[in-house]
Amino acid sequence: MPAQLRIYDIKPGMMEEFAAKVDEELIPIRLDHGFHRSGPWIVEANYQYVWIVHYDGEEPFEDVDRRYYADPRRGEMSFNPMDYIDRVDARMLTDL
Repeated sequence: MPAQLRIYDIKPGMMEEFAAKVDEELIPIRLDHGFHRSGPWIVEANYQYVWIVHYDGEEPFEDVDRRYYADPRRGEMSFNPMDYIDRVDARMLTDL
């Protein structure tokens, strides 16, 4: 199953609000596109928000991910995730 490890460096003082908004607004859109989530986890020492996005459908992960980002509901969210994030590290994971 294709998966992507996502590590976000969150701006100081914004972790709790960011995590709540992700759960309330962003994750439902991801789920509607067929994704699943593991996590999230927090690396307190580095103020990082870590999660894994899984996709087990027939289409390539990248195609579904593009549709997710183009979904008009993302523009209707009450927040812009990048207002909370200093840096994104996204890496595709492969099965052994």
